[in-house]
Amino acid sequence: MSGAWRRAFGAASDSARDPALREYVADMLRPHGLDLAEDRLTEGQSYGEMAAALLARDLAGEDPVDLLVFAFAVPDVAPWRATASYLSHLCPGQPFAFAVCDQGAVAPFTALRLIREYASAGGCRRALLVAAEQAAMPYQQAGTAPAATPARHAVVAVAFDQGPRSVSGHLERVRLHAGVTESQACRLVCDAVADLPGMLTTVVGTGLAGAALTEGLPGRVIVAPPEQPCTGVWWELAAGLTGMVLLADYDPGLGHLGLAVIEIPVG
Repeated sequence: MSGAWRRAFGAASDSARDPALREYVADMLRPHGLDLAEDRLTEGQSYGEMAAALLARDLAGEDPVDLLVFAFAVPDVAPWRATASYLSHLCPGQPFAFAVCDQGAVAPFTALRLIREYASAGGCRRALLVAAEQAAMPYQQAGTAPAATPARHAVVAVAFDQGPRSVSGHLERVRLHAGVTESQACRLVCDAVADLPGMLTTVVGTGLAGAALTEGLPGRVIVAPPEQPCTGVWWELAAGLTGMVLLADYDPGLGHLGLAVIEIPVG
C-alpha cells in the first residue's frame, strides 16, 4: 500500500438536484412496483462527483495508475453514469477501470482480490481501489438481502504499488468466504489473527462490531464507524495505520466475510 485517502461529504451533489432525476428514477422503479421517496430524492450524493473531488485534492501530481477498481454497495444517485470509466478519465494515467457491486459490505475486498490477481499477471505497476457509499436511497430496496444504508456520504481511495515492501508496504493476503454465519465469521477472523504476528492491528467492520469477537482479540482492535457499512474499515485504514493490519468485514444479509492483511511501513 503506497497511500490511502478519505473524504466525507455533508451536502447533496449537483446530480441529486438535477430536474431529470425524478423522472428517470420513477421510470426505473415502475416495472418493479417500487415507490419513489420524494423527500430523499434530492439528498443523495454522486459517486462520480465524490471520487472526482478526492482525486483532484489528493492524487493530483501522483504517479500514473494502471488499474482502477471502483467498489460500492448502495446504488449511485446518478445511475446514468458509468462511474469507473468516468474516474479513469480523471485519474493520473487514465487507467483500465471497472466496478464491483452486488457484494454488499465486502465489495471492496472483492475489488482488492481482483487487483491482486490482475497485478500478478504482470503489467500493473500501480493500482487504485476506490470505495464509496452515499446515504440517501430514494426508494425502498427490494430483494432478500438489501444493502445496509449508510448514515453519511463517504469515499476512500487506497493505492497499491508493485514496488519494494520497505517502500510501498505489502498486501499479504485477501480472503473471501461466502455462506458463513456470524459465529463462523468470528471464528475465521480469530483464526486469521492467530496466524499473524503478535504486533497486529485488527479493524473490524460494522457487520462484526456487535459480536463478542472484539472483546477477545489480542493486540489493538479498532471498530469501524457504524454509519459506514461499506467504507468503514477502509476509512480507518486511511487514518494513518502502520504495521501489520488485518481488515475484517461481514455482510450478514449475504453471509459474506472479507479478510485482508496489509503490512504498512512506518514513515
